[in-house]
Amino acid sequence: MDAGFAAVLGAAVGALGTGSAAIGAAVLARSQARAQLAAEHARIIREPRKAAYAAFAEKVLADHNRLTTAMNYLVINFRPARAAVREAALTSARQCYESHVADSELLGHRYAQVVVEGPLRVTSTAAASSAALAAFQGEIYQCLTELEDAGHSGDDREASMEERRTESHQAYLEFIHAASRAIAADGVNTMPE
Repeated sequence: MDAGFAAVLGAAVGALGTGSAAIGAAVLARSQARAQLAAEHARIIREPRKAAYAAFAEKVLADHNRLTTAMNYLVINFRPARAAVREAALTSARQCYESHVADSELLGHRYAQVVVEGPLRVTSTAAASSAALAAFQGEIYQCLTELEDAGHSGDDREASMEERRTESHQAYLEFIHAASRAIAADGVNTMPE
């Protein structure tokens, strides 16, 4: 083989090897850049979701606890007690209920934030939690008005309030578990809906 031809062949093989290495490095760098962008995108999405979910959960729990306090005051009226004690309990129940109602607009705002952030499985549990809380509120209101108007409430009212309280708390727990799963998704391979 001619020395010139061997030199040209060697240069060509060297150039092909260098070019192939450069192409391989470019493909690898592109893949790494995409993965980094996907991870950053997931972080950018995760933070506002986390804030919206936490704000909604805190508001639902605060409202649930306020209504539970009102319920506990109302239950005093189902037990033998002096009239003054029952009257004070009824007044305290009314104050708890009115405090909840006065602050209820904020829950709608927090719910709207959750809906905007999504995903669907989280927003549906947020809707169920809001509905269960509203049913609990309605039961408290019914008992409160019956006690204020007639001085007594239906025999099954205490059990009904307890049932609505339990449903409200269960819906709250389902929301926080769905929210936790959505936030825990890494966003790269398992992005929620």
